[in-house]
Amino acid sequence: MQQRTILHFCQKCRAGNPLGQEFCLRCGTKLMIVVEPASARVDSVETTPREEHLLERLTILENTLARLAERLEQGLKLQLRQSETTYTNHALVKSLIEILSECGIVDHDRLETMWRAECADFGNNEKTAPDPPSPQRKVRKATGES
Repeated sequence: MQQRTILHFCQKCRAGNPLGQEFCLRCGTKLMIVVEPASARVDSVETTPREEHLLERLTILENTLARLAERLEQGLKLQLRQSETTYTNHALVKSLIEILSECGIVDHDRLETMWRAECADFGNNEKTAPDPPSPQRKVRKATGES
């Protein structure tokens, strides 16, 4: 008669592993649940291998969450810096337009009408255009190359 052994399965490759195995025999992945036979279980004051395994998993999760929080904080800082830059650029353009209007070089109302029309055209073109032009195309057009 063939003896049947109880197995638990790897979460990555689904290979059967004998009870008490810490790493998968096929792919080497650390098994999520380390199952020990009842005869091997001993109550001890210290942490058991299963508790150590769970503590290790919790530590990995905590580290991952800490890195995620750092990245989110960096993203927030970048967004704040971008908003400050945008505000500064807007104030600069507004001041420039006012100075040019005072000197009589630019008609403020006409410039605003043209700007709104250009923005409306840009919005309509974005909705109908399949892909925006690549940055390289913009550079070539700006430098006069074809």
